[in-house]
Amino acid sequence: MNWKKAIGFGVFIWILMFVIISIFIAFDVYKFSWIQGIITIIAGVVAFILAGVVKPAKIVLALAYGLIWVVIGLVLDVVVTIRFNAEIFSSWSLWFGYLLVLFAPVLRVEKGFEVPKTEPDGMPN
Repeated sequence: MNWKKAIGFGVFIWILMFVIISIFIAFDVYKFSWIQGIITIIAGVVAFILAGVVKPAKIVLALAYGLIWVVIGLVLDVVVTIRFNAEIFSSWSLWFGYLLVLFAPVLRVEKGFEVPKTEPDGMPN
């Protein structure tokens, strides 16, 4: 695992989402459910793109990256965001976004299928 990318990308995802949500709040459109849905999809897409940079080789590693990104986001939400929105953790879009961030790296794991090598008698090794 590349810890710099794991931690750095986790902070980057949180900052980017904080800025995007702040812009939607400033324009008074964050209150609409469909906007919140779009924002959750943005979080998942950003995590998917960043997972392409870290290129996890195994599902366990991909889940580790996703989990680190979610934990960083949660910690930053507790420290920063809760000051602006005390009910942040009751938001369905927050939890759905975190779910997408958690599992997005799994979609970047190479799922190559290996054909078993066979002996001359036709039996696998």
